[in-house]
Amino acid sequence: MTLLRKIVVSMPAGLLEELDVCARQSGRNRSEVVREAMRSYLSQHARSDLREKLKHGYIEMASINLELARECAAAEDEAFAVSERFLAGGD
Repeated sequence: MTLLRKIVVSMPAGLLEELDVCARQSGRNRSEVVREAMRSYLSQHARSDLREKLKHGYIEMASINLELARECAAAEDEAFAVSERFLAGGD
């Protein structure tokens, strides 16, 4: 069984009324609706945080990947030139 702890949350009357309507319509109490809302918010926040970390990682890796691509392109050009000379009968 999960240990439940009580907290005090202040909210505008209109929002509380919306909460009560939602709870009644779904057959749950305020606490259940608030718990579900918090889980949803925290999950969304975690996804957003991960997305930002990935975005910064890709940006950080972009210059490294570009340099590697340039090095590989230069090596490919050199290998192509050597093979062309070889096929043409040179050394």
